Amino acid sequence: MKYSPSVFHFSVLAALAFVAACDRHSEDEARAIAAQWFDIGETLHFDSRRPCTAAVFRAQSGEVKSRVPLFASVEEVIGNRAQSDAFAISNEDMSVDALFVAFMETDRATGLALQETSLAARACMDDATRQDFYSALTVSPSVLVYSAPDGAIAILDPVRRHVVMTSGAVQ
Repeated sequence: MKYSPSVFHFSVLAALAFVAACDRHSEDEARAIAAQWFDIGETLHFDSRRPCTAAVFRAQSGEVKSRVPLFASVEEVIGNRAQSDAFAISNEDMSVDALFVAFMETDRATGLALQETSLAARACMDDATRQDFYSALTVSPSVLVYSAPDGAIAILDPVRRHVVMTSGAVQ
């Protein structure tokens, strides 16, 4: 078989495209998901691989965009059957971590989806991103947005003025 430089170059390009396709999201895709829900600024962290995406963006405001319904309790989310689409939830007396527990107790399927979507993304986090994620989970009040169709969550940490977006294995 005769060596053909064009075939070799095509093979290398195809391999590179395959490797790039193994990422769960591009940075632009992750930004587009988070920007549906929050006004975001610069990217502070981004990593995406096949099983996960983790990103931290500077929050430009503390507001949730009107594109997603905002609820004050897990019961409201369940009562409106919002868990199968996209919803935001914020309760000034509860952290996102407490909301995760409330979902597990009220609607286990949604609770497990939230857990998988967020915790599976740890493989895409460096130490600083893990700290941002932990802060966003534990600060109160904060805002959690979950989108079943996107397989993603975003948490607004109003203290650090960060939006932490994660996507794990659930879709």
